[in-house]
Amino acid sequence: MPLLPLDMLNAGEHARIVQIEGDQSLVTRLREMGLREEAEITLIQSGQPCIIALGNHRLSFRGEDAAVVLVETE
Repeated sequence: MPLLPLDMLNAGEHARIVQIEGDQSLVTRLREMGLREEAEITLIQSGQPCIIALGNHRLSFRGEDAAVVLVETE
């Protein structure tokens, strides 16, 4: 399966986080929010803002933040 930026998913799609790239402070902040490699997510809303479900939590991203999260779809 090819890796896709998180913001390329469609609403309702499930995916697994494979890699997080970008500025180290951004990567650290995303990991502190629970976005880690192997985490299962569901895209709730694409676009600006991009909203995902991670477990019982909902997280919102600006476009440039979402683009550094690379996922693999099921």
